[in-house]
Amino acid sequence: MAAPAAGPKAAVTALRTTLEDPQLRRLTVAWFAICAGKWAFLVTTLLAAYEAGGTVAVGILGLARFLVPTLIAPFAGLPTVRWRPEVVLRAVNAIRTLAIGLAIVVVGLDLPIALLFAVVALEAGVGAFTRPLHMALLPAVATSPAQLVAANVTSSAAEGLGTFLGPALAGMLLVATGPLGATVAILPIYAASVLAIARLDVPAVGRSDTSARAVLHQLSAGIGALVELPGPRVIVFALGLQTFVRGLLTVLVVVAAIELLGLGDPGVGALNAALGLGGLSGAFAAITLAGRDRLSPAFGLALAGWGAPIAVIGVVVHPAVALIAMAAVGVSNAFIDVSGFTLIQRMTPNSRRIAVLGLIDSVANGGVALGGVIAPILIESMGIRGALVASGLILPLAAVLLTPALRRMDEGGIGGARRVELIRGEPLFAPLSLATVEHLAGALTPVAFADGEWLMREGEPGVDYVLIDTGVVEVSQEGKVVRTIRPGGGVGEIALMRHVPRTASVRAVGPVTAFSLDQADFLEAVTGHAVSRAVATSRIEERLAADTQRPVLH
Repeated sequence: MAAPAAGPKAAVTALRTTLEDPQLRRLTVAWFAICAGKWAFLVTTLLAAYEAGGTVAVGILGLARFLVPTLIAPFAGLPTVRWRPEVVLRAVNAIRTLAIGLAIVVVGLDLPIALLFAVVALEAGVGAFTRPLHMALLPAVATSPAQLVAANVTSSAAEGLGTFLGPALAGMLLVATGPLGATVAILPIYAASVLAIARLDVPAVGRSDTSARAVLHQLSAGIGALVELPGPRVIVFALGLQTFVRGLLTVLVVVAAIELLGLGDPGVGALNAALGLGGLSGAFAAITLAGRDRLSPAFGLALAGWGAPIAVIGVVVHPAVALIAMAAVGVSNAFIDVSGFTLIQRMTPNSRRIAVLGLIDSVANGGVALGGVIAPILIESMGIRGALVASGLILPLAAVLLTPALRRMDEGGIGGARRVELIRGEPLFAPLSLATVEHLAGALTPVAFADGEWLMREGEPGVDYVLIDTGVVEVSQEGKVVRTIRPGGGVGEIALMRHVPRTASVRAVGPVTAFSLDQADFLEAVTGHAVSRAVATSRIEERLAADTQRPVLH
């Protein structure tokens, strides 16, 4: 049963929970900066294109802005085969900052608009890595599903705030200082996205393979996951449609502001700012998703809510209605982001997560690029009002058609609820991130032991860690029982951590079911996290020093 809706207090709590974590705070600040800068840059370049060549130039800009990322985004995971995701993210944001510097040169020297399109393509192409890396790092830092939802809510709020402030700032600067001043002001915003994650450090789990085989796996991982996993496939398809409509809206909002609503150039910034303000409000409202058993119904409703307000703009022509409608689109956008990306993060294996997220960006950018090309055709054939209505009806219709698939969607974690529960309940693993826990859950191998059967023998080589699911086991040294391990406990860490033979024997007392975790996965997870390593070391020292004559309950 879904939890009751949370109010503003819950939203503030979610924000505080995320921002109090240093790693999540760094990611959030960087994400806000890059979103604000990106939207400010988009507004300045859209107006430059419109002034240089009308709607056709705007469509070409959309093609430059979104076609290159479409081609690059499926390969977002490739650099992470060699470098850690946070290192790649820093480099990506630094190159995007450099691109803004090049844009300043182009605008300042009044160079041909084609050069600005090339700079836009460079910034956007490198930017294709940003969202997949950011979204993949969140579950690698968050420690529970609830904190992951909170992190997604906060990221959506940061994006909404950036989408509001970026265009608003650009609109004011365009009026006050012109294109050059607006572009110069964007540079420090992008630079802040680099500085925010300068000290970001995420434990490396499941990224040790840098072979050619790993590279080939990353090339096919996204497509392979969508072929095999129906849940992510439905979400990616729906997001593709949503971004196609976003591409239509990118052009429609310029024409509507200037020609239909009479708001002039500043109106483009105002409508986009309303979109961002709605996104910011929606992000805090989306905290109500944190307590729900299923997110797919909210995703379907938000999908319909993204398109319907666009049709309203074409039916009721009034600046106030348009601003409210754009804000409503922003609210729905926040719910789509939080529900959609949480579903992807939870339903996609760690090894394929960046690839799938990259594929989403590819589909998204392709959808926006296609929408940007189709929009002028719609305007020419149907008029601006007809184009708005037709564009706005696409997503409500899609939401209705996708409802059966969304209802059938399995929203459980990739490792299975029971496995995740066992791992999270073991103090060795409790401090680990959600992504690491689910990586371990997926790596567990079920094993069963009959009454009296040995799980491991003293003096044997240590090859795995055994986590007890049901039943009880006795630990003995030199034939003397020293402790009893019950469900949720584990055995075998001493040999793995110290690289020594087993220091004790473990025997089943009655039937036992358990999960085995091999040495490589165990050591990568535990030794890669400072708190887990400290817990493991403390436990080892305590057990080695324990009185072997006295049974100890664990």
